[in-house]
Amino acid sequence: MIDGVEWTVEGAQVAIVERGRVLLQFRPWPAGWELPGGHCEPDEDPAVTAARETEEECGYKVRIAGIVGVYSWKGLRSAGDVVFLGEVIGGAPRRSLEAWALRMATPDHLPRTVFPWIRERVRDAVDVAAGGAPVHRVQPVTIRHVLGFATAWLHTPIDRLSGRR
Repeated sequence: MIDGVEWTVEGAQVAIVERGRVLLQFRPWPAGWELPGGHCEPDEDPAVTAARETEEECGYKVRIAGIVGVYSWKGLRSAGDVVFLGEVIGGAPRRSLEAWALRMATPDHLPRTVFPWIRERVRDAVDVAAGGAPVHRVQPVTIRHVLGFATAWLHTPIDRLSGRR
């Protein structure tokens, strides 16, 4: 619930924030960097989904510490997601079929191949971890976003050669 409104969500993610950096995972398909999380099972509390998916994908047990925001989709997708602030309480980092790599990143130094909607979520997570209020945002997903993300992958080999990430 944000500002007294209960938003419908189908997905839940966790933002683990440490010293202004947020944990990202590299998903193999579709390939890209994003927050750990997944789709809510029928009748499953989104906070339970977020904690379960984080442990399954990354190996970390987390305690849900609050809500970063609710993100409604507009355009090619229509389901909403909730992002929770998470605190690591156990486990250890590991790779999985859904998370081939893990990395901590600041909002200003995200990998070029981060999913387009994650940039705003990472910035919001850092703000909420520092005491800001949870947000509700409408995130558009259009052909332009998809094509922009796809062309980011074309720059990746050049970035490696030039030493940029």
